[in-house]
Formats: sequence, C-alpha cells, structure tokens
Amino acid sequence: MNKRLDMDYIFDTSSAILLFEKCNLRKQLLKFSDTNNLYVPTRVVEEYIRGENVKPSDIIEFQKVFSVINPTLEVVLLPYFNYDSSSGEIWVISHAIRNPECCCVIDEEFGRNIVTLFERKLTGAIGIIKKLKRQKILSDNDLHQVRDNVRKSGFYLSGKLLKELDKI
Repeated sequence: MNKRLDMDYIFDTSSAILLFEKCNLRKQLLKFSDTNNLYVPTRVVEEYIRGENVKPSDIIEFQKVFSVINPTLEVVLLPYFNYDSSSGEIWVISHAIRNPECCCVIDEEFGRNIVTLFERKLTGAIGIIKKLKRQKILSDNDLHQVRDNVRKSGFYLSGKLLKELDKI
C-alpha cells in the first residue's frame, strides 16, 4: 500500500537537531514521516554525528526519521558560500533547486535568504512544529514541553521566532 504524501522536506542541521534532539520530537517526526518525506543530505548527517553526546542509538533513530540522500552540488550556489561546500545548507538548497517541490527547512537567516533568492519553498523548525500541531501529532502537553525545551536548550532562536512559538 502506498502512503499518501503531503510534502517533501529537506532539513538543515540546526533545524533537524532542534526538532529531533533539543525538542525531543523523535516520535512525532516519525509519525509526520508517515505522510511526508523527510530528507537530510549526507553532509547534515555528518554534522549531526559530530555533535555533543550523540550515541550510536541516536544515529539509528535519526536515520529512522530522516531519509539520507546525497544531492548533487549546484555550482551556482558556490559564490554565495565563498566557494565552500562544507555546510549542510548548500546541500539542502542544492537539492531544492533540482527538486522544486521540496521544501527547505532552514532556520539561519543567511540560508533562508538564499532559498528565497532561488524562489524555493521554505519553512523552519517553528513551521514544522506548527504543522505537527495542526495535524494533531503534537499534543498541548507536548507543545508546552517543546517551549520549555527550546528555552532551556540554549539553542538560538530570534525573539520573533520565540514569540511565534508562543502563539502556537
């Protein structure tokens, strides 16, 4: 039986870490992946693995939630990234350029600006949280815990994004 897919999403490292690790939305993201394709480039997996306190079991769970892909680098992006292809963002955006139906999940302003410049779909971690809530994958208690986790995590989100999170 084929699953009905709503959207393809490709996640940058910080968005994936915020949702998967800091907000501990592993179970909810796995449920979300029932109707959405959730991708991460190989580079994002490499960055995740290098993170603090990542255990082998975390990596296994990460790869259950996110499908790992190896996009082709879009050389047109290189000047924007000072000819450095080491960031996850360049690989996320490269995939979106070749797959315009795919939505980039990026929180950093620089990456978001590049996605907008190339007129590709864009959301961030807060946008994914909104979708989880709208689809009733995220309960009110879960949302309350997410808000606490974000504030305690030390993970940077602008004041505007924190206010947006409070409005969900």
